[in-house]
Amino acid sequence: MILVVSPYHMTTREPAAMVSMVLARNVVTAMPTPAGALSRDAVTDAASRVPKYAELMESWDWAMPLFSGGVCGIAFAGEDPLDYVRSVCADIETNDRYATLRPFMRTILEQGDDRVIGAISRDVIKAGPDPAISVPLSAAIDRFASRHDLIAVRSESKSTAQKAETRLASPILRFAFETLLQGPTSRILEIRTELEAELDAMRVAIDTHDEPAARSAADAITAAFERDREDFLRNDDPDDVRSIAGMVSVSLSELPADAVLTSSAFAATHVLGRGPSDSEVAVVDRSVVRSLTIRPIGGRAPRR
Repeated sequence: MILVVSPYHMTTREPAAMVSMVLARNVVTAMPTPAGALSRDAVTDAASRVPKYAELMESWDWAMPLFSGGVCGIAFAGEDPLDYVRSVCADIETNDRYATLRPFMRTILEQGDDRVIGAISRDVIKAGPDPAISVPLSAAIDRFASRHDLIAVRSESKSTAQKAETRLASPILRFAFETLLQGPTSRILEIRTELEAELDAMRVAIDTHDEPAARSAADAITAAFERDREDFLRNDDPDDVRSIAGMVSVSLSELPADAVLTSSAFAATHVLGRGPSDSEVAVVDRSVVRSLTIRPIGGRAPRR
């Protein structure tokens, strides 16, 4: 089971990313890269030219052991999510179904230089995403996941667009289990190793859309986590982020591959004061993407 995680979630280290790192066999994310490369020299050179890129790389330092350990990557089958950004931008510009998005869009993501790296880096590391960046990027992630039959990760629905998206979803399965919501990367790797059998059972259940098996695996993961809870939540280094555990609700659903653009266009009509009613979220694209929504149970997500 391979999950595709938004770079926004990676940067904030929110539960959608943390739980994905535990649950997935592998994770793919979208990272702006100089000349399509993630070599140390290329990254160092780009960071010297684009200060915001250096800041993004610093904010992702926590995840580097996951990249070097083969858990995380930025590509699959020779493609990466950012390969789909230009086609998304072209669709917004030419398809009248997304016409209400055009006033919010800019052409920066259609470029191929340091301005793109800087624009994406700047938006990912700030608190309030710019729709000119976040909408094409999120839509590209879904297209990438749909193309390769991977699963795109989502967090709890909060915005008008996200809530509209839920009306497009066809539920497949749902379960809840206890896991690490916040903690050092070394603890993620430790849990993946110690709970390997239980996690593998969950991965198979999700891939085969077997809800009874998923719920059974969830119970097994929770029991195993409780068994080693004290060890998993220990504090080895006072400088490390504090380990926090909690229950999470996880739901797998199927969405139209253009759900991000459809729901964002719907939300834009409200901002502009025109467009369809709340019940009219039209879908034309017949390709689909599987989506895994991760939501902490019992309160707000922990803050670092």
